[in-house]
Amino acid sequence: MKRLLFILAFALTFVSCNRHSEHWNTLSNVESYIVEHPDSALIVLEQIDISELTSKEERAKLALLLSMALDKNYVDKTDFNVLQPAIDYYEDNGSATEKFQTYYLQGRIYQNQGNDTQAMIAYAQAKELLGGIDNHYLSGQLHTEIGNIYRSNYDYAKSLEAYQPAYDHYTAVGLESYAAYALLDIGLSYWNLEDIAKGIEYINEALQMALKLQDEYLEMVCYQNIVILCDDIDAVGRCGSIVEALVDQYNIEKFDSGSLVAIASYYAEVEEYDRMEEYIGRAWSNTTNAKDSINVYLTQADILKRTGKPEEALQYFEAGVKRQNREVRSSLKQPIETTQKEYFQQQAEHNAYRLKKDRELYITLGIIALLALIVVAMYIRHRMLSKDLEISKYMVLSSELQSAIRDREDRLSAISEHISSQEEAHNTLVSDMHRQIAELFEKQYELLDKLSNTYYETQGVSKEKENIFKQVKSEIDKFATDKRAVAQLEKIVNTYKRNVIGLVRSEIPNISERDITLLCYIYAGFSAKSISIFIGETTSNILTRKSRLRSKIAKLDSANARVVLEEMP
Repeated sequence: MKRLLFILAFALTFVSCNRHSEHWNTLSNVESYIVEHPDSALIVLEQIDISELTSKEERAKLALLLSMALDKNYVDKTDFNVLQPAIDYYEDNGSATEKFQTYYLQGRIYQNQGNDTQAMIAYAQAKELLGGIDNHYLSGQLHTEIGNIYRSNYDYAKSLEAYQPAYDHYTAVGLESYAAYALLDIGLSYWNLEDIAKGIEYINEALQMALKLQDEYLEMVCYQNIVILCDDIDAVGRCGSIVEALVDQYNIEKFDSGSLVAIASYYAEVEEYDRMEEYIGRAWSNTTNAKDSINVYLTQADILKRTGKPEEALQYFEAGVKRQNREVRSSLKQPIETTQKEYFQQQAEHNAYRLKKDRELYITLGIIALLALIVVAMYIRHRMLSKDLEISKYMVLSSELQSAIRDREDRLSAISEHISSQEEAHNTLVSDMHRQIAELFEKQYELLDKLSNTYYETQGVSKEKENIFKQVKSEIDKFATDKRAVAQLEKIVNTYKRNVIGLVRSEIPNISERDITLLCYIYAGFSAKSISIFIGETTSNILTRKSRLRSKIAKLDSANARVVLEEMP
């Protein structure tokens, strides 16, 4: 009897531990958009109280998604506090994808710690699971990080072997932005392998994709690497136009030390020594690792030698060589290939041991399951006999109730017909109202979007299209300056989007009309290109303002703010 009670208690505990809380649907929803919108995902996940989760599976899912969101928002964690519940749970549970993501995130944390050996072991464990997940995005991410480790350890041939499949995976599913960065990585690997022609070819290809995607950061990085490459082959004097474009068009504070010393080298070449000193100083301020310092030492030594200061040049050269020797010795201490071989050997031995233990466990569980089935069958038989007695007793009561039920059926039928007629009238009214709003909204949107596209297509072309261009520009300007049109658009948006603009005005009383106008266009579904024409700003500036407004609203932490964020496209 005691054994039976133990088995039943175990079964009840197992069922209760796997019951999901109200947060499970939220976690599943976040999982569907975390790759495209990691900032929104992080806001939602950080609002979940872990004490309200009812199972280890839910806590593991939250830990995994929160670690992913932090990584994708460039929050570089160096400890396992957030991820640990996922590590503990997915070691023996979960899908192949969940196990893969857990190993991958462990590798990212080890990389943040500077422990490339342990990172590579984690990535090797993740790589074993690639055959079972069939996900090009995750495969591309893994190969990219493996390539980054090889590159940081100066094994450029291995990094190239990793970056190439990363590019193939991204291309297979149309992830153009990720593919563009992979092309840049491939170009840098060829360059470091001294295949200058292929290096330039791939960097230029990445630059063309950056221009197509309007990715200003990637454009800047491509231009920087072209200047660095020119400096590396002693041709920086021919990159004057690119150097001036970098200095004039981009934020110098975001430049890495490598591009800053290359720019300094250019100014030394053209004998603008004040600017040379300025950029050398900036390069020293932006060094983040030993490789950066070595580069600055050696470049400054070369500049001093060219400017007639051989003694100072020698000092910087010797300091750079000493730092380089220390870095090489440090890199040699990280046996990446040996570590992988030892890991796979240990893994094979561990798998054999686990297979033996699993076989014994399955036999024991099979016996327990058989006994449980017998107990359950006996219990069900007893219940069936008891139910037969209850059924015969309730059949008598049933016949007495039937007559009362028939009397009420007629009255219920009349009530039902009355309710149906009212409900049909209400649904017709609501349907008409929504249709009218949708038609008005659609006409406004369709007209303006066609005008915007025509504006872009005719801008800057031959005189034959000049009259069309002027007409379209005039129509767009009239709409952009028509306060009544904007007010009408605000009214439509409020009607169709749960009064979002009204909620914004109530939550942020001091918000400018300029920001209100931008939000009206965003909620109405206009593209950044269309909005840039209406308000006379660049698309990048519009996206930046949108991001700042989203962050400002997210900090309010109210029910109205959540509605505003949910409706924001």
